[in-house]
Amino acid sequence: MALYWTKLKGLGMRKSTIILNAFFLCILTSMNVQAQLDIQSEAKDSEGTVRIIPTNLEVSDNILKLSYQIGNHSDEDIWICEDIAVFQDEFDFEAYLAEDNQTLVIRRRLDVLEEGSSLYAPTHGRYVRLRMGQIRTESLLLPLPVYPRRVFFWGGSRPKGTVNAKRIRLEIGYCAGNMPHKIFKILEETETAVDGRKVSEPVSQPTVKDWFAGMWHFNEMSEHLRDRNEEFVIPWTNLALKIEQVLRIVVDDQQIPYEERYDESVASPPDLTGCTRVELKYQPSILEYFFPYADEQGLMSPTEIERLQSQETAVMEGQKNLKTFAEEISKGFYGRGGIVTQRSTAVVVCYQGDNRIASFIIFDDLSIITEDKKLFRYKIGLPSLMELTPQIRPFKLRISCVGNLRDLWYRLHLNNRAENRGFLVSTERSQKGYPDSAAWCDVMIDAYRANIGKSRQQLMMKPYKCPAAGEGKSHYAMNPNCKSDSPPETVLLFETKAGWNQHGGPELFSFDNHDPKGGCVLLNDGTVKFIRTKEELQQLRWK
Repeated sequence: MALYWTKLKGLGMRKSTIILNAFFLCILTSMNVQAQLDIQSEAKDSEGTVRIIPTNLEVSDNILKLSYQIGNHSDEDIWICEDIAVFQDEFDFEAYLAEDNQTLVIRRRLDVLEEGSSLYAPTHGRYVRLRMGQIRTESLLLPLPVYPRRVFFWGGSRPKGTVNAKRIRLEIGYCAGNMPHKIFKILEETETAVDGRKVSEPVSQPTVKDWFAGMWHFNEMSEHLRDRNEEFVIPWTNLALKIEQVLRIVVDDQQIPYEERYDESVASPPDLTGCTRVELKYQPSILEYFFPYADEQGLMSPTEIERLQSQETAVMEGQKNLKTFAEEISKGFYGRGGIVTQRSTAVVVCYQGDNRIASFIIFDDLSIITEDKKLFRYKIGLPSLMELTPQIRPFKLRISCVGNLRDLWYRLHLNNRAENRGFLVSTERSQKGYPDSAAWCDVMIDAYRANIGKSRQQLMMKPYKCPAAGEGKSHYAMNPNCKSDSPPETVLLFETKAGWNQHGGPELFSFDNHDPKGGCVLLNDGTVKFIRTKEELQQLRWK
């Protein structure tokens, strides 16, 4: 396991923010930040590491704020654990007092042992990609006194009253490399071993397959994600799957008030009932706020990117629009603090007539921080902002269409793996792994039902329908000339008019499903492209 740690000393509590910030920045400038990597006893230098570096610390009478940067200076992509969930409750970290009664632990990790009791809740973690050379900025915001938030740690003593923690230990989990691919390989090997085991053989501990419930269920967990090339979800496995490494920050010489009790008070999001106008400033622009991932921006033309980057402000007026926005803001969940990613923001100022009645900052369309530093979370985001920014709607539909094709690609390859092992019996089986193109939709539906079940009809059918194309059972066709061992750039699936089990070549391609005109194609290696002209279409490899 890798440890990256930075220790800061001499930061007293309750100093003025200005003095503290200056002192903190002075320390960061003068000290030698330690970043050590130890994987399989192989040391790497500072040019080949993943590092976490604190950038600011504020501690007042009622709030703690710690900001930091995670830099990927390694030679491969990494995946940062962004949140954990138990049942339907979203958590982005644990907070508890360690057994020494002196260390406040803030932990956002999944690959840990459950401590102190048995955990049977369906806990899972979501990881987001940090590409080589990228830097991610986050801020931890905690009201004081800190109250416990436990997911895995239930042991240790329970002090009475208020105690002062002398240090803060922040732990962030991450995985290195192409983790979705690695997990699929692990599950495939595990399923092969388990399926070859004698029924009479005892099973002393749950296997990785047991925790994941198989490759199809792992795949289904990621089908609802915004961009599965940038995110993935895995279940907690009690260390049956050991993939996570750890980034750590330790801040010493603190006096952080902590109380071993659960807060029953409720904070309310901003009340925008009387609002008559909302002004928004997107930072750095509308492009980065609504389309933060490189893959999403890669589906746009240079002209489209330039146009979206030139738009930074918006004004929301009209009773209907404002009512919808106010209702969404009112549904925010207050969880006594959290961690926000400062990737893209929108500064919101609300007016009633000429009077300013509220202001807050939206982070990544998932959380807001108010002027009094209260944090509210929104599980599905704030969709009204997209509806009230009509210029981005065509791109949202385009990206959703791309997501459908990626989901179908994974399903095709899962079906191919199962057939190669002889677990599926199909009269329509192709000699090269993919189903017969004349029945590919039917075969894939049968495979989904066999592995997931029949009850999730809506989820089962979703990837077949282009969200921009209107009515129809399916808006995609298969290229019969593409086999699983065809060159990676060969067209596998592509957009067409509504139908079912459609198959053929470029003559079936439709430019009419989207506005501006164009259509998506899925290549054999999983790449998806947006094609705008017949010339681009003919340049693709079809055989």
